Amino acid sequence: MTRRELLERTGRVALTAGVLPFAGPLAELARAAPPGIYGQLARTLQGDVVVPGDPAYGQARVLFDTRFDGVHPHAVVFCESLTDVERTITWARRHGLRIAPRSGGHSYGGYSLSPGVVVDVSRLSRVALGPQRRAVVGAGARLIDVYAGLWEHGLTVPAGTSPTVGIAGLTLGGGIGFGARKFGLTCDNLVEATVVTASGRALVCNAHEHADLYWALRGGGGGNFGVVTRFVFRTHPVAGVATYALEWPWSDARPVVQAWQKWAPHAPDGLFSVCNLNCAGGGSPRITSAGQFFGTAQQLKTLIAPLTATGSPTRVSVVSRTYMDAARMWAGCSGTIAECHLQPQGALGRSTFKGKSDYANKLFSARAVDTLVRGIESRKTRGSGSAIVLLDSSGGAINRVPKGATAFVHRDALFSLQYLAYWQPTDPPAVGAANLRFLRNLYAAMRPFVSGFSYQNYIDPELSSWKHAYYGSNLARLVSVKRRHDPGNVFNFRQSIPTRL
Repeated sequence: MTRRELLERTGRVALTAGVLPFAGPLAELARAAPPGIYGQLARTLQGDVVVPGDPAYGQARVLFDTRFDGVHPHAVVFCESLTDVERTITWARRHGLRIAPRSGGHSYGGYSLSPGVVVDVSRLSRVALGPQRRAVVGAGARLIDVYAGLWEHGLTVPAGTSPTVGIAGLTLGGGIGFGARKFGLTCDNLVEATVVTASGRALVCNAHEHADLYWALRGGGGGNFGVVTRFVFRTHPVAGVATYALEWPWSDARPVVQAWQKWAPHAPDGLFSVCNLNCAGGGSPRITSAGQFFGTAQQLKTLIAPLTATGSPTRVSVVSRTYMDAARMWAGCSGTIAECHLQPQGALGRSTFKGKSDYANKLFSARAVDTLVRGIESRKTRGSGSAIVLLDSSGGAINRVPKGATAFVHRDALFSLQYLAYWQPTDPPAVGAANLRFLRNLYAAMRPFVSGFSYQNYIDPELSSWKHAYYGSNLARLVSVKRRHDPGNVFNFRQSIPTRL
């Protein structure tokens, strides 16, 4: 089952996935050192330097989203150690080449790829348990492997749902998932990070060392301050959870959204909930809700009563699961951990999509709900592809952190909105254009009803007011940290934090 099918059929939410580094025979093909300046770099590294013309280049350069397949970097450097990262950054600066850090290749804006040099840390993927039961995680670890490694000890780090997303981008931009209202965001549980800055020097950042950079790495977004190689997280004991899935006839869409928005942000901390409105072009729109509770199935049945009492649900499912079984279910890969990786190593495929996001800091009016519902309904008659709007509940532990305590500023929202449009990579350009037009129109129609903020992990190159939307009152401090640690603006892309306002 693909991520899109999971969303459409069950209403379950997943974030964007990443790309595994090439392996097996392709890895062997990459061992030969490339010529010229890239050969000079390759001879100094434990890892591999892959350039155009190498048999492994086609797989090494792509991201999860096929929309960025037209970008061809000069080289992809697969680093296998902290020293590899330091040497690559120093070498790239010496030769005046742009640097794009990459962990999982999941950037919504394609910013983990550039025509310059991709510094890929996917081989730094070890997951271990350190002192004080803290998780020590390589920056290239995939989320499913983080969950699985910690589950062996009955522990977790709250994070997202997509199994192949890289832990680095997820953490640096915030990290929202089914444990967030109980345990906080992924970045809230970060206690230390090792980052190679533009100087080519590694810094260990925590509350006592380089505290300004530690603050910025908790929500300031990936790729802004350097290349992170290692994270240390606070962990939480987990065992069993209860999950629910509900569906209603589309005629109930308006009262369901109204009921959900009044209930979900104020539910007990242990309950995270999603409301999903979606429609495949030419098909019928659907409305579902799903969630996870750190408690029993019977407790969850009682908690979701405000939803089951709304309209006429056609499906009501409440199931007890282990925490790890739930993680696999939300990921859409309920088989083995190996299957939860991207092809050819696993069973999951890439996607073609575009996303946008909003935050709602006050309840939607009847007009706002009607605008959202009509927007999804319009998809029924407008070409091929799929449209999805996901409402993710905030509140709980997310909102108890002060806005300025970390770089993640979105601490007073009721819920977020993620707008998604999917189509096939083989579709003619007109189909992609129609999907993008639909997405932009719905996003524009919702402007009067939202806060003006957006989630930086759903980064959107089309967003003109992105500095305020992503960072709000924390922007000036982030700029100061950027100027101190990257005064030459080495780590820059279209929406990177500037050195000056």
